[in-house]
Amino acid sequence: MPFVAALSDKDQLRAIHLYKTGKSARQVAEAFEVKKDAVYYALRKHDIARRSASENSRIRFDAKPLSYRIKNRQTPKEERLKLAAVMLYWAEGYKAGTHTVDFANSDPEIALIFRRFLSEICRVDETRVRGHIYCYEGQDPAMLTTYWSKLLQIPKEQFIKPYIKKAAAPGPRGPRMTNGLVHICYSDKKLLAQILAWIGEYRQDLTNKRVGGGVVNRNRL
Repeated sequence: MPFVAALSDKDQLRAIHLYKTGKSARQVAEAFEVKKDAVYYALRKHDIARRSASENSRIRFDAKPLSYRIKNRQTPKEERLKLAAVMLYWAEGYKAGTHTVDFANSDPEIALIFRRFLSEICRVDETRVRGHIYCYEGQDPAMLTTYWSKLLQIPKEQFIKPYIKKAAAPGPRGPRMTNGLVHICYSDKKLLAQILAWIGEYRQDLTNKRVGGGVVNRNRL
């Protein structure tokens, strides 16, 4: 269908309304079958500021459907699982990035707690969960992948190529990380932000508690 040259006064107001609801200029133009210049003209005419590219990106990101479904009504046991997993991520999780949940540990029970948290509390898309083995020379990456895959219920094909570190001399207690170290990864910026928000809530709650008759002020620690 051919594009018409301009928008009527009535359609300009409708186009502006769509733009204000988060539609891009391109999407608005397609809705009215006009060129983007017609939309930009309407914005200028009515003194509506154009969004920056970063603002458009943020709107598109916010509009994307979630890849997970948080279980909000939790049993007492599930609440304990959530608390334990969030505390573990506070201590051991990768927090400096902005896109991926990345929890690493060599303790099978600890790794399993976080894996269950992703599955039972966050209810993530299981096809997007990734495993990544970190081990030393002399260890068998294939055997370790099988071990962690079975324990954590992550299919082998969802494991990233293992990282093998040059062998180090055994410590006084014997070889380190006999099962290797596993990273449990989930690439979702929104889920990472949610976990970090939970950490912030727990931090505020815990550091505002009284200890030995006084109030803990973490800014003075």
